[in-house]
Amino acid sequence: MSIISMADALSHLRLAAGYPATQVQPYLDGAEAAAQAFLNRRVFATSDALETARAGLPAALAAAASARDADLAAAAAMTDCQASQMLRLGALGRWAGALQGAEEVARGIVINDGIKVGILLLLGHLFENRATVVAGSTVTEIPVGAQHFLLPHRVGWGG
Repeated sequence: MSIISMADALSHLRLAAGYPATQVQPYLDGAEAAAQAFLNRRVFATSDALETARAGLPAALAAAASARDADLAAAAAMTDCQASQMLRLGALGRWAGALQGAEEVARGIVINDGIKVGILLLLGHLFENRATVVAGSTVTEIPVGAQHFLLPHRVGWGG
């Protein structure tokens, strides 16, 4: 489920309310995913949704650890060293992904006006520019773009 309503998305794109949501939803999902990836945190529609997600972290991490341990045991039981190593790396990669996802939820934030504007700007860009190249026109980046609105809420700058 999107954190931006379809009505808000259609309004931002200046589309009629009857415009097929199936043609907008992939771009909206992509804009929300890109914003959350840039922010290094999950964005939630409400504080209740954030708290519910945080409350589920211990169980989710326990399940991921159990899956990791089972996968590592299966890898250790293999006689083919190369296959065993591939399974081991896959298990550790999935565990790392689970840890990253848990950290993004733990650092979660409830959507605010700045994040909403950033996502809508990304949506507009994705919807209007549906190709990776532009032929026959000059493209200029608008100085006050999505990053301007998202940057103040970014966490985990690396390191």
